[in-house]
Amino acid sequence: MFISCGDTPSDQEDLLIFTNVTIWDGVSQTMEPNSALVTSNGRVVDILDMNDPDFPEEAETVDLNGGFVIPGLINAHGHVGTARGLETGPDIHSEENVRDQLALYARYGVTTVVSLGDEPQEAFTVRDQADFSANGLARLFLSGPVLNPSTPEEAFDDVGDLMQNNPDWTKIRVDDGLGQREKMQPEVYSAVIEASHEQGVPLAAHIVALEDAKGILEHNGDLIAHSVRDEEVDRELIDLMLERDICITPTLTREVSVFVYAERPDFFDDPFFLGEADPDVIEQLEDPDVQQRYTGAAADYFREALPLATENMMTLHNAGIRVAMGTDSGPPARFQGYFEHMEMEMMEEAGMTAPEVLRSATRYAAECMQIDDEIGTLEPGKWADFVVSEENPFETITNLRTIQGVYIGAIEVQR
Repeated sequence: MFISCGDTPSDQEDLLIFTNVTIWDGVSQTMEPNSALVTSNGRVVDILDMNDPDFPEEAETVDLNGGFVIPGLINAHGHVGTARGLETGPDIHSEENVRDQLALYARYGVTTVVSLGDEPQEAFTVRDQADFSANGLARLFLSGPVLNPSTPEEAFDDVGDLMQNNPDWTKIRVDDGLGQREKMQPEVYSAVIEASHEQGVPLAAHIVALEDAKGILEHNGDLIAHSVRDEEVDRELIDLMLERDICITPTLTREVSVFVYAERPDFFDDPFFLGEADPDVIEQLEDPDVQQRYTGAAADYFREALPLATENMMTLHNAGIRVAMGTDSGPPARFQGYFEHMEMEMMEEAGMTAPEVLRSATRYAAECMQIDDEIGTLEPGKWADFVVSEENPFETITNLRTIQGVYIGAIEVQR
């Protein structure tokens, strides 16, 4: 259903209208053909039928040549500025690296990324100072250092220190690293959650095990980061998530990244990947010594856990729990932008319809990450962040690879 044009500004000089497209606004069940997206000062004003008698004839227009428009993609679980290629550590931390990665996300149609953990201080500077629309950068939300206190007292101190940067989220790990470290105990993560909520900041928890996902929910955590990977999810977890309306970011491609480079992956021949990939990084990942790093106990565990993680995602989805598209991209060899498309394709292969995947990557991602007041749908007043594809992504999510243009705040991203 189209929005009434009654709220269109009378001064047509303020309008920029994107015409001749089929539009999905992120809310409707269908795409609307022969449409136009009306914007003003970077925000959505209206969606009109091209034959609407009140169509603003004298406004500035951009012909999108019969393309398909969806809201900009949102990665609900990424990482920005923590690596460059296969390098990590303080030597690669810079505002330039953060900006380069946000631009890369944007070129793939990912117009917002929520970076959940261990970003350098420079990322907060970019978040607070960047003009994302003018510079073709994905919008950025941050959690800062992943907290790992040992006692409830430390938890309150650590959260207090974290708040100096005004984080959008708090992040913890409740995971023993396949037996390599001590797992955070409930009395500790409960204190982190309480302290974070006292500051008005939601908390995301990295988990592997079902019991830990339940523990986080019982202590009022706000997001389950990663799919459950040790056993099938059960009715108790489903009821906890439904009762509190908690989302999950499955990050299936995170599992793939742990083992796929033991051999040369097929996507190294994919033009959609090669168009943005660094040839030096590809060459390094083809080195036998580097490939050896992607073998062993951890690689075996997550390769074997991937089918269960996928099944658990679908069980939660089918139970009515919102799945927010997230990838954990950003660490070495988790390719930003490309992995988001891979994640969506894996979600479709698992059984979601293309429209369900698109909701997960737009509206639900914004809602789950509590940023839906400004982005996630093409409703009046929200930022005009959108992707234009040549083929219909409602038919299959792979059609979204035919990117014709990406716009952030109604300004085209240079690709």
